[in-house]
Amino acid sequence: MENPFKYGGIVRGPYFADRTEELAELIREMTNLGRVFLISPRRLGKTCLLFNLMDRLRDLGFAIAYLDLNAYPDIRSFAAALTQVTCKALESNTERLIKILSGLQRLRPKVSVGHDGSLTGTVEVATEDKDALPALLEGMHYAEKLARKKGQRLVIVIDEFSDLPKYDGQTIEKALRAEIQQHEHIGYILSGSEQSVILSMTRDRKRAFYKLGRIMELGPIDRGSYAYFIFGWLHKGKYRFEKRDLEKIFELGKDVPHNIQRLCHNMLELARDSREITPDLIEKLPRVIAQQDSPHFEVLWQAASQLQRALLMALSKEPDAKPFSREFQLTYGIGPSSSIKASLDSLTKKGILFKTLKGAYQFSDTFMPYWISDLKRTEK
Repeated sequence: MENPFKYGGIVRGPYFADRTEELAELIREMTNLGRVFLISPRRLGKTCLLFNLMDRLRDLGFAIAYLDLNAYPDIRSFAAALTQVTCKALESNTERLIKILSGLQRLRPKVSVGHDGSLTGTVEVATEDKDALPALLEGMHYAEKLARKKGQRLVIVIDEFSDLPKYDGQTIEKALRAEIQQHEHIGYILSGSEQSVILSMTRDRKRAFYKLGRIMELGPIDRGSYAYFIFGWLHKGKYRFEKRDLEKIFELGKDVPHNIQRLCHNMLELARDSREITPDLIEKLPRVIAQQDSPHFEVLWQAASQLQRALLMALSKEPDAKPFSREFQLTYGIGPSSSIKASLDSLTKKGILFKTLKGAYQFSDTFMPYWISDLKRTEK
């Protein structure tokens, strides 16, 4: 049996774990062509959820346009990409698509001919940089016009929408709101991993996206549903196991789908010959993964200062520690608070740590503390 526990990419179909309720909610929202701000910390399966949602919506007859905002460094590239994916979603015939795009003022089609003589149409902004935002709005306006003309429901999914402020501050937010609120044939899912950014966009009365749509926060998958998913594949592969033993996987993976998928993937590989999953095997999984990622962790470690390393060691030993407390500083011989703050800010910027909404600092990678723990044992 092929290992069914996929991770590190888009997981679809039978390999996609649960999220039944979230899928149903989003389908209902898009059936009404609503606007949803989907917030999710990284590795909770947001993008996988979106791709499975888009598959379901296509089956229901929706036209779908998707793009990841991380891929577009400026408004020009964003405008061209959004216009292209929305028009292609509504018109599959290349020649008709090129004709449609030729009618735009600030955007123009770019045609290339393949070796077989086939035509491929892309979009580029035809004006100067200062007109890039008007070009974006023109493309969005035309998508609504085309959807209305064709009698087609269109859903636009913009992933990593929390990256929007990189373009033009709140100017682009105001312009997008003014355009989006006029659309009657397009539903929007605007998703992001930076919780604080999206929440600021949508809950601050002074920001343009305030009350533009529903805010939906994606949390960990329900353990019961996820366990049922895991049990099903283990039974199919004829693995021997005790259900109560597998509860440990959720604890080790901190209920993060990416972590749980990876733990289960390695669990199956280690038990492939014996076909038996034991508590001892489960217990050693995090260190197996930490060893697999050792080259990456080593690079991060070598780039860290002595104080940053001391902080990482302390946090790996005491995950719920309060770094600015006197007790913490005396226990680990770290200080002063100003130096600790500078180091924590640097580690957060590097992506080694992240700051929760409650102000705590946690490892971005669940398995790095195991690597640090093994490192400390080796040094002794």
